[in-house]
Amino acid sequence: MRARESDPPGSTWAVTRPLPHRKAAALAVPAIASNVAVPVAGLVDTAVLGHFAQAVDIGAVGLGAAVVSTLFWVFSFLRPGTTSLVGRSLGARDAVGAARHLQRAGALAALLSAVWLAVQWALVPGILAVLAPAGPERSTALEYTLIRGMSLPALLVTLVVAGYFIGAHNTRIPLVVATATAAMNVGLDFVFVAGFGWGATGAAWGTFGSEWVGAALAVALLRRRLTPAQRAVVLDWRDRGLRTGWGALARFNSALMARTALLMAVVTFVASVGSRFDTETLAANAIMLQLMHVSSYALDGYANAAEALASHSAGRADAGGLNAAALASALPMVVIAASLAGVYWLGRHGILTVLTDLPDVRSTALDYWAYIALLPLLSWGAWWLDGIYLGAGKSGLMLASMLVSTLFVFLPILLLGAHINGSLTNDHVWQAFLGVNVARQVTLAVLYPRLVKTLA
Repeated sequence: MRARESDPPGSTWAVTRPLPHRKAAALAVPAIASNVAVPVAGLVDTAVLGHFAQAVDIGAVGLGAAVVSTLFWVFSFLRPGTTSLVGRSLGARDAVGAARHLQRAGALAALLSAVWLAVQWALVPGILAVLAPAGPERSTALEYTLIRGMSLPALLVTLVVAGYFIGAHNTRIPLVVATATAAMNVGLDFVFVAGFGWGATGAAWGTFGSEWVGAALAVALLRRRLTPAQRAVVLDWRDRGLRTGWGALARFNSALMARTALLMAVVTFVASVGSRFDTETLAANAIMLQLMHVSSYALDGYANAAEALASHSAGRADAGGLNAAALASALPMVVIAASLAGVYWLGRHGILTVLTDLPDVRSTALDYWAYIALLPLLSWGAWWLDGIYLGAGKSGLMLASMLVSTLFVFLPILLLGAHINGSLTNDHVWQAFLGVNVARQVTLAVLYPRLVKTLA
């Protein structure tokens, strides 16, 4: 149900206001399907490698994918940053302003792509040298990462387009793009890995090709959906409006970029630290992190819906609408989290059988499986509140939450565990990862009243 049109901007009595359940569901269902298509393609990568390659390929792809994810997700602020700014403009009924935000995001994507393509050849080898000892895993991961790195421009274009559509309350177009990209990735995986026997390198080329095709599709669909006036704004690079508005973009995106870098540094550590133990642990962690990505993307569907709704409420300075968006998305996310936990735990043997036929990798993964089953239940609130904060444009508070969670929860658990036991173990790593996610949702919940006051 929609909030009543007569609700005054700034109203804070969202508990008695009819909640936008139908609107949230209409936005969330395509977003969930779109989001899950991405990690499912990653699971297919892992499954194909698990049956047509060796443990070193699985571990190398896990390590390389973690580096790629960290580096790419440092730039992923373009999607929520575009959503928040576009959504707030549309909430204020300024379609031309929304087009200008799209234009600025596109220009920023082009700049970041040029910088990345210039530095990746020096940067990636140094990162992998720190994360993994010399050996076949590192050399294979290096080749995989450099190939994937050449698709960063395509990914950034897709992120900008998806950000615009989510801000415009259209999650169907990102679903079409994500589905087409994932389907092509699966097909190319079978050709390059199962057919040609290229191993991790084949998986990298498959993802590279699918991401460029997805970017071209995204641009074509965007062009069809923009109004003539909006297209004119986006294509007019001499427009004086392009010279303004960069301050808001920089403030929002810089804090979001720093927060995302911290979060992905944590994920990269979890993915790479297995190389310090043994090949089987590295491969097992790679499989479990793929399932973590499935959880995060599934939960992100309602988080995206909350973000889109919250951005329009923030554009109207409507605190009541923000609270209504939060409440409408909370219960479905609990249900999704509980369902994922149940499927992961009850289906653990079947999931591992599908993903790999290497018995040592399956046995090692089962030793730590409880952590991945608990993760959705213990951390759903972090994704939920992330969506609200992103929609409201409060990335600074998100950065503060991530800093506190990393410095006062993640690192102490690792250090204390290593001190008590004499050395770091994979159990300590997963306990710290659960801890940082719990801390994120607790700190964001504590900061929520401050967020509401900025709109009231």
